[in-house]
Amino acid sequence: MSKTDFVVGTRKSNLALIQTQHVADSLAAANAGKAFPVHHMTTKADANQSTPLHLLAPYNSATPAKSIWTDELESALLDGRFDLLVHSCKDVPTLIREGCEVAALLERHDPRDALVVKQGLPYKSLDEMPAGSIIGTGSVRRVAQLKRAYPKLRFEDMRGNLNTRLAKLDNPENSFVALILAVSGMERLGFGNRITAPLGAPALMHAVGQGALAVEIRQGDAATRSALRAIGHWQTEWRVGAERGLLRVLEGGCSVPVGVETHLEEVEGEKSYYAADIFPPLTVNSPTLHFSGVLAPTAPWPISDADIKITPRAARLTLRACVTSVDGSRHVLYEPGPVVVTSWREAQRWGEECARQMRTIGAGEILDEIEEQRRAREAETLQLAQEAAAQHAEQAEAEPLQATA
Repeated sequence: MSKTDFVVGTRKSNLALIQTQHVADSLAAANAGKAFPVHHMTTKADANQSTPLHLLAPYNSATPAKSIWTDELESALLDGRFDLLVHSCKDVPTLIREGCEVAALLERHDPRDALVVKQGLPYKSLDEMPAGSIIGTGSVRRVAQLKRAYPKLRFEDMRGNLNTRLAKLDNPENSFVALILAVSGMERLGFGNRITAPLGAPALMHAVGQGALAVEIRQGDAATRSALRAIGHWQTEWRVGAERGLLRVLEGGCSVPVGVETHLEEVEGEKSYYAADIFPPLTVNSPTLHFSGVLAPTAPWPISDADIKITPRAARLTLRACVTSVDGSRHVLYEPGPVVVTSWREAQRWGEECARQMRTIGAGEILDEIEEQRRAREAETLQLAQEAAAQHAEQAEAEPLQATA
């Protein structure tokens, strides 16, 4: 009997639930007779709404800070409680847990950030604000780039759900003048009218994957990936593939100041930047995104390797990226110009190659310094934890003696 119910998992935040319901409705419309009920859970990041994101979980190469959004959801996916997960793509680590894969991305919303000014203030841009104005954002990427562009302004962390942050901003007793938030999140939650102005290059390049919704599944789950075929947007998948390839090589997490912009234009009759045999042939066990754009979304999923029928496609991909030191004093901008790619794999490879080049022209020094600071912070955190544990043990040992006396 074919599977008819697919449980869609997500975080409990209002934005996550709205985004996930949008995906579930799209799946139901594209798969007649099948149901996609939405279930949610609270993650560590949702439970702690006060600690800055880059301090909420220690970073190491095996456990990126971004995984605070995905770890618990992936456990539920792997043990069968969920059949698919919906994420804001910018929150998804570039290294997915073994046994899982990102299988589809929906058409991307506006990936830019937005300036949101306190109600009652006249400012229409960051340029108009007086020196010392306090701008709220929890993103190291935003702070690093904006410190460089607007050194006279102050940037401080503000976390919480959108309603909470807007209420804090508009409180007359609060010192914040404005917030920096994602355009996509504001508009999906119905607060597009609060956007004072979108922010883009050169002052602020957006995060990798921002504005896109990613769907994660168990590897080898043929029924679920077949259901996803009709909602994936290959142009978004190729663009984000390049961005995530770049970030993976730069070893960036959500606390690393990497900004990016990509554009994709389908072309005909142009040769790929890459040789035809650079990648191994597709098989039915290849990751779903390897078929992005080259297997018709209406075609049945191939049963055997012999059934794979590829539709040639080419697109001109433009990628620009930057790495900025945390204090904004150093900035590496890379603009290599467009290349023609013919698959998601080629787009990802181009992002990786751009990252390697960026490392040689100064980005590596900035990222190595950030990593050194992170290791020092982790060592300090560990030392404090050990001291607290030792103090607790001493107190526990002393209590029976006091009781005896």
